[in-house]
Amino acid sequence: MKKYGMLVLGVAFMFSIAVSAQNPTQPQGERGPRKEFHQGDKPMVSSEKRAEKMAQELSLSAAEKAKVQALFEKQDAKHKEQMEKAEKMKAEMKVKFDAERKANEEEMTKIIGPEKFKKLQDMRAEKMEKMKEHREKRGGNHHPETPPTPPVPAN
Repeated sequence: MKKYGMLVLGVAFMFSIAVSAQNPTQPQGERGPRKEFHQGDKPMVSSEKRAEKMAQELSLSAAEKAKVQALFEKQDAKHKEQMEKAEKMKAEMKVKFDAERKANEEEMTKIIGPEKFKKLQDMRAEKMEKMKEHREKRGGNHHPETPPTPPVPAN
């Protein structure tokens, strides 16, 4: 009886190792791969190809296919317009925030003086460097395409 019990325990142990080896858990604090919802460098599939694929999958008539393609072209044009508008707004906001930051820095310099402001900037740069090192220790930079902004030198 003891032999069967030991055999069952051994098989259960081997099974649990096999299962855990196939589904490893991530270390705490790390995330899985990012899901990208944008096209990136890949060009979008043309409305004609999308309509053709849909026509094949759904057995659409030529008239239906033409209407679907027209709809896809309309959607693509609207999407492109919205993306251009968003890029323009992003650029405008960057200019606005840069101007506000510069004004705030000038006001801070007037309040605490240029020497203390320089010391403040050095402290901020050191803190950013520590954060960067900590982030790299945790698993790397999650936004490699975005370079860090350097601190603005005092005038």
